[in-house]
Amino acid sequence: MYNRRNTMNKIWYKQPAKNWREALPLGNGFMGVMVYGSHKKERLCFNDGTLWSGYPKNYNSSDSLNHLEKVRQLIFEGKNDEADTLCEDKLKGFYSETFLPLGDIILRFRKTDKNMISRSLDLATGVHTVRSSSCKSEIFSSNPDRITVYKIKSDKPFSVKISAKSKLRSCTNTNDNSLYLLGHAPDYAAPNYLRTELYPIRYNKKKGMAFCLLAQVYTDGVTEKGNKHLKVKNATELTIYFATATGFNGFDKMPCTETKAVLEKCRAVLSNIQECDYNELKKKHIDDFSKLYNQQSISFHSETSIPTDELIQSVKKGADEKALCELLYNYGKYMMISGSRKGGQPLNLQGIWNHSVRPPWSSNYTVNINTQMNYWGASRSGLSECIEPLIQMVYETLITGRKTAEINYGCSGFACNHNVDIWRKTPPVQGDANYMFEPLCGVWLANEIYMHYQNGFLNEYKDKIKEIVTEAARFSNDYLVLHNEYYVICPSASPENVFINNGKRCKLDYASAFDMGIVRQAFKNALILSDDEALKTEITEKYSKLYPFKNGENGICEWHKEYDTPEKGHRHFSPLYAFYPANIIGYHKNPQQTEWIKKLFKFRLDNLGQHIGWSAAWAICLAARLRDAYTARNVIKGLLSHAIFSNMFCVHPPFYFQIDGNLGFVAGINEMLVTEENGIIELLPALPENFEKSGKVKDMVVNGAKINFEWKNDLITNIESDKPVQLLNTKLSDNISTNKNIDILS
Repeated sequence: MYNRRNTMNKIWYKQPAKNWREALPLGNGFMGVMVYGSHKKERLCFNDGTLWSGYPKNYNSSDSLNHLEKVRQLIFEGKNDEADTLCEDKLKGFYSETFLPLGDIILRFRKTDKNMISRSLDLATGVHTVRSSSCKSEIFSSNPDRITVYKIKSDKPFSVKISAKSKLRSCTNTNDNSLYLLGHAPDYAAPNYLRTELYPIRYNKKKGMAFCLLAQVYTDGVTEKGNKHLKVKNATELTIYFATATGFNGFDKMPCTETKAVLEKCRAVLSNIQECDYNELKKKHIDDFSKLYNQQSISFHSETSIPTDELIQSVKKGADEKALCELLYNYGKYMMISGSRKGGQPLNLQGIWNHSVRPPWSSNYTVNINTQMNYWGASRSGLSECIEPLIQMVYETLITGRKTAEINYGCSGFACNHNVDIWRKTPPVQGDANYMFEPLCGVWLANEIYMHYQNGFLNEYKDKIKEIVTEAARFSNDYLVLHNEYYVICPSASPENVFINNGKRCKLDYASAFDMGIVRQAFKNALILSDDEALKTEITEKYSKLYPFKNGENGICEWHKEYDTPEKGHRHFSPLYAFYPANIIGYHKNPQQTEWIKKLFKFRLDNLGQHIGWSAAWAICLAARLRDAYTARNVIKGLLSHAIFSNMFCVHPPFYFQIDGNLGFVAGINEMLVTEENGIIELLPALPENFEKSGKVKDMVVNGAKINFEWKNDLITNIESDKPVQLLNTKLSDNISTNKNIDILS
C-alpha cells in the first residue's frame, strides 16, 4: 500500500474520486489531466494549456488618456470618490478571455475487479497508479513525448467501453483503433462573476480555435467500433496513448479554426512514438520528471502510513502538522513540474487543470498577486527550468503592453493591468477601480522575473530579462507625477481594498505603499541590469524624491496617508510588498520600517476571518521573513485545516481551486528555512518549535549557490555550499561542520 521510504513523496487513497476536486492531477507542461482512479468507471479530464476562448483583440483606448489627468486632479483635490467613478467609466477596457476544459475520456469497465486497494500519485515520478486485487493501472503525462499514457493489466479478461465528451461544441468519431474528439472553442466566454450578459458563451467557427483529443488504443483483446465509442472485449492488457492539439498560433495571430489541421497535429505526435513500447515511454518520462523533482529536497524527518485524506482530517482534529506540511511542499513542487515546462504556457489561476467553461475569474493570469505567487518558490526549489513560460509570457506582454502604455497612458515602456490571457491582453477590465485599474502589474511581473534571474540559473534569458526590466523602469519613470515635492503614482490602488474619505468608500488615491514599493524595486533592478545610461541617470535622480513610506496607527500606511478602512482583515497584503516579495525594506537594514510592516501584518491577521489559500501562503512568507515562527506555524495550521481539499488543492472560498496557494506554500516553507538579505544568508529564521528536533535541506538555491544543511534541536549541525556564501552566525551548533565555501559572519 505504501513504502515507508517514500511516504513524503506519495499521496494515496482507499477509494476513487467522487468528483473533480477529489481527482489527482497529471501534466507535462502542455497537457493537464485529472484522474479519478477507478477500475469500474475511470474518468480522465483533459486540458490543453493553449485552449482558450477568443482571439487577439485591441481594447486600448485613447479616451483613457484623455481623462487620466482629470482623475489625477480629483484625487489630489481629495475627491477620491469622484475619481473612482470617472476612472470606472472612462479608463475601463474589457474582460479577459477564458482558459477552457478540452474534454473527458470515460472508461466503463466490465468484469474487472472492483475490490480497490488504493489509488496513488507518486510525486517523485509523476505516475498515478490504481490497484485492486487482480488489476493494476498506471497513467502518466510525458513531457519528452508530449503525450499521456494509460495502461491497465488484469489477471482476468475484462471488457471496456471507451467514450469521449466535451462541454464545448464538439463531436466524437472513431477510426480503426482510435477515438477522437474534435471541436471549437467559443470566441467569447464571459467571466463567471459577470451576471448581466444574455449570451455569456458565444461561438463563431471562423474565430474560435479548433481543438482535438486523440486516443489510440492497443490491446491483446478485440477492438470494435461503436457509435461514437470504442469497445474492447476479452482483454487482459489495454494501453491508450493520448494527444491533444489546438489551433493556437501565437498570442498575436488569429487561431486556426480547421478541425482537420488539429487532428493531424495529434496524429503526428502519436506517430513519433510508434516504435516505442510502454516501458520505454515510462522510463523516458520518469527520467525527465524525477531529474527535476530531485534537484532539491527538504525533510522534516516525517513519515505517515495513513491515506492522505485521513492525514488531512487528523490535522484538522489537532494532530501534528509536520508530515502534511512536508507532503504539501512536495506536492507544490510536483505541480510546478507538471504544469510549467519550457515552450508551454505559464501556470494560470488553476495551473493547467480546469473543468468549467466559465471557471472562477476565467482561470486567467491574475497579475496583481496570483501569477507572481505561482512562481515565488520555483528557483529556490531548484526548478529554474520551469520559469521559462513565465519569462516568455512577460516578454509577450511587454510587446502588447507597449501599446497600452502609449495609447492609454501616454508613456514609454510597457503597462499591464491586473488580468492577462493567452492573447496577452494588457488594458484594464471593467468593474471596481481598485482591481480593474492597476497599470503597474506589468512592472511587478518584471520585478518577479528579475528576482529569479538574480537567484541564478537563468543567464540564457539575460537579454530578454534586461529588456523587460528596462521597459518596466521606463514606464514607471514616465508614469510618475510630481506632487508636493515628491514623485508619486496617481491614480494608485491597493489591490481590491477600499478606504473611507469624507464619509465615502473610496478605491483610488495616490502613492499607495504597493505602487511605490513596485516602482522602487523596478528602479533598483534597472540600475543593476539595464544598459540605458540616460534612463539610469534619470531614475537615480528621482529615486531620492519618491514619496516615502509612512507610518500610521496600525503600521505602514496603505495609501499616501492613513485612512480608516472597513476591511480591517483584508486578504491582500499588498502594502507589505516592499518587504516581501520585494527586498526594498530589509529586516536588518530598515528596522524602523520593519516594525511598521510587523504592526500592519499583525493588525490584518488579528482581524482576519477564515484563511484563504493564497492569502495564507503570503502570510507564511511574511511571518518567515519577520522571523516569527509562532505566527508562521499558526497560519500553516489554518491553511492545512481550512484551505485544502482532500486532493490537497488549495481552496478559495466558497469551493474554488486556486493553485497559487499550493505554490505560495512552497515559497513560505523555503523562507522559513532560508532567508537572505543583501547577499547574507540566515538559516532557520522562523522554524516552528515542532519542527526543531531535526531536519535536512538538500540543494536549496540562493543567489546561484546550492546549499545543503542539517539541523538538530534547532541548531545547524552541518552546512555545505557549492559556491562561496556569507552566513549569519545564528542557530549554529558549537561543533558545526562546514566546507570552504561557508563564510560565517560574526
